[in-house]
Amino acid sequence: MRMQHRRVAGNTLIEFTLVGIPLVFLLVSVFEMSRGMWLYHTLATAVREGTRLAVVHGGDCNLYPNSCAVTVRTVANRIRDAAVGLPPSDIQNVTLTSSTRTITCPSLQDCIQAGSLGDTYWPAGAPGAVADVGANRRAPVEIAASFPFRSAIAMFWPGAGRGQQFGLVSLPASSRELIQY
Repeated sequence: MRMQHRRVAGNTLIEFTLVGIPLVFLLVSVFEMSRGMWLYHTLATAVREGTRLAVVHGGDCNLYPNSCAVTVRTVANRIRDAAVGLPPSDIQNVTLTSSTRTITCPSLQDCIQAGSLGDTYWPAGAPGAVADVGANRRAPVEIAASFPFRSAIAMFWPGAGRGQQFGLVSLPASSRELIQY
């Protein structure tokens, strides 16, 4: 009778091992996919918020001094504030496109810093600049960015050791709207 009890205990350990390893992999996979979707939706929301700021302050805001014209830095700060949990230095390939110009920053941090890119008025010109009234109305504005996502699922891949770069996926997001005012 005693021999039979040991055999059952050994079978339980083997069965738990055979079922437990795939369950742990499944659990990690679900968490990583959820984290990836959260990152993507956070980036998409942040880009959409930056586009909304640009279209509301985009058309005729430069006609009057001290008006509502915005700079690249203002738009980038709105994106940064809406991208909760995403470091501005990791948001890459930020492209701001309007009917008059396209501005590209290697990272969102580069758009925020003082300098030639951050101080550029976009999508309209500088305040007080002479422009055709209403020329920018209904013109498209588009902002695009990407975020590198490194998945922890890669640690389960065969041969994934030190120095291996697996699991990097670039999550792109863009938003396009028409200037309203």
